[in-house]
Amino acid sequence: MAADVPPPAASLGELEDAIDRGRYGPIVAIEAEQHRTTTWSYRTNRSDAEWPHDIRSAGKSLTALAVGVAIADGHLESLDAKVWPILGAPENDPHNDITVSDLLTMSSALNCDDSERRSPGQEERMYRTRDWRAFAMSIPIDPEYRRDGSGQARFSYCTAGVFLLGQVVEAVTGERFDTYVERRIFAPLGITNVVWRRSPSGQVQSGGQLRIGAADLGKIGRMVLDRGRWGDEQIVPEAWVAEMLTPRAQPAPGIAYGYLWWLYHIPTPIGPQPSWIMSGNGGNLVAIFRAYDSVVVVQSAAYNQSQAGDRSFAIVRDAIAAMALPE
Repeated sequence: MAADVPPPAASLGELEDAIDRGRYGPIVAIEAEQHRTTTWSYRTNRSDAEWPHDIRSAGKSLTALAVGVAIADGHLESLDAKVWPILGAPENDPHNDITVSDLLTMSSALNCDDSERRSPGQEERMYRTRDWRAFAMSIPIDPEYRRDGSGQARFSYCTAGVFLLGQVVEAVTGERFDTYVERRIFAPLGITNVVWRRSPSGQVQSGGQLRIGAADLGKIGRMVLDRGRWGDEQIVPEAWVAEMLTPRAQPAPGIAYGYLWWLYHIPTPIGPQPSWIMSGNGGNLVAIFRAYDSVVVVQSAAYNQSQAGDRSFAIVRDAIAAMALPE
């Protein structure tokens, strides 16, 4: 971790004091649970009110869940489905080989890299347009794009591609993306207080920027940790959760990527443990730990700050250290 990230705290009380002093940046809320019981709940304003907070790209992971549900509902044939034909492109469109799987794994042929401002598909370019769908579908093909012998290709982080996945869900279900997610995923979890971002033309942003409360994010994390179940209801197929959380790419040393979910190894009292992560700009995290049967949510407003992620991961580390050891 970076040099200015605090060392492990001796207790959650000490950690809260450091957060209150601004040592971890503008933290908004923290919610931690183990075995479905809350172990730590922190709000900056000490209020019980759950104000929806912009979790930025952590919302992308919800789109992976929506795709899995659409397949289970019989609306989408498979991950091999071609995206551009579903969205009405002509037969000779050069994008027609791009599949749902390509967009889920950030490995499509689009010349799109959000970390590179000059990239034709960079997300800030999309936000300056009125029609995000038209923008995303017009991103050129990367002339250097190649697949390996297994059909895989290079990893290139592309928000516009995840936005198009939401458009695919709309096209195959006949429902607006937010309506479908709220009906099929949020309603069974009792989640009602969310705010979706939209393009100037009204298109729902499925590539992140959902505003939602920390406790509700904890429900999503628990449902995924429980392999798609919530109580007696199987909301997302267990097989899809397993497939979604299977590493598909290695964007950086020690970090893997599944279907719009990240895999990190977090220091714990029993050694580094794998944790699947919903991750967004500003230090917004939802971390699930199978070894500890635990979910940790950190909401932060440190947008575009270089140390935001490291600070939030330090909070996750300390939250796990305060929990009961696995049996």
